Amino acid sequence: MMSANALSRWVTQALAHAGNMGQSELSRRVHRKLRRVDEDRSIINKVIKGKRELSGLEMLAVEEITGFPAPTRSSERITLVPLISWVSAGSLADASTQVPVEDVPLLAFADLGRGNFFALRVEGDSMNRVSPDQSVIIVNRHDRELHPDRFYVFAVRGETTYKRWHASPPYLAPCSTNPMHEPIFLNRSKDAEVIGRVRRSVLDL
Repeated sequence: MMSANALSRWVTQALAHAGNMGQSELSRRVHRKLRRVDEDRSIINKVIKGKRELSGLEMLAVEEITGFPAPTRSSERITLVPLISWVSAGSLADASTQVPVEDVPLLAFADLGRGNFFALRVEGDSMNRVSPDQSVIIVNRHDRELHPDRFYVFAVRGETTYKRWHASPPYLAPCSTNPMHEPIFLNRSKDAEVIGRVRRSVLDL
């Protein structure tokens, strides 16, 4: 986390780098880039005065608008992840419900490492021991190698589901406090296509 003074200096330098862009204009452009309806034109002024912080998404927006790089530490590299759909954690969900990436919001996460990530919102309680209903899971579509007791998003007969992988015998296991949920047994591991491994589970309180 940057200190208020360091953040104020960075924003001031970013404004100068952009040709002395006005504070209200930068605020307006940040709101537009993040597709916000309520445009508070004073957010940049508040940051410079140390009265407000910038979120990860706002910092990335300022960096892109002004062309002035945001100060980051290698251990806190921020990755923008599209929230592209929802996945059922109770029964299989139709994969066609996914929304085109260009029409979806972006979420900012630190320390995800290498990969091609997307986010899904969980609906249902069959994975509520690790991902409660309405939590968000971050999936790495470049990590598809199956490992026992790891968590993945699968496609089974054209439908998607989020489960834990059990190798022998092969089945997709729920991880729930609800005893009504049962494993999805497979004739062979190739009967389920791996969409990606779940890297993180997040729940806003």
